[in-house]
Amino acid sequence: MKLLKSKKAEGYILPCVLIIIFVAIFSIIFTYSASITKVNVMRENTKVVLDSFVTQNSTEIYNSIKQGNDYTEILDTEEFRTELISFCTLEINDGMLYSYDTDGNELYHITEPVLSFREANELELVVNYTITIPMWFAGNQFPSANIPIEVTSILTEKF
Repeated sequence: MKLLKSKKAEGYILPCVLIIIFVAIFSIIFTYSASITKVNVMRENTKVVLDSFVTQNSTEIYNSIKQGNDYTEILDTEEFRTELISFCTLEINDGMLYSYDTDGNELYHITEPVLSFREANELELVVNYTITIPMWFAGNQFPSANIPIEVTSILTEKF
């Protein structure tokens, strides 16, 4: 066994610096992908609730289509909002809908969803809202990411 002449550990500085840089880059990529996943999950959940809302109101909508148009007079936006809150387990606070993890930390929040017709009184429903995701890195909070979301649902005949 050969003894080392220098025991200062100077050869470990470069690998340690490279490991720290690699971990920081990996952490940034992980934070970004987690944020994108939250947005996609919320978009898909909204799509499910909106499709369900259209399906529940399909009798009135179908009668409208049978008469040769896709005219619908009113939308029960409160019913849609209640279904979205229930399906996504959101909490209402100061006009925003919040999602929290099991420890009570905010995952994201959305503005009040606005349910409307794409064109006046036609059967193409659109929900618009903005999702805000708080960004944390290395224990520090950075400016939140605000992402506008638009989800569309259309009832079509399957004959």
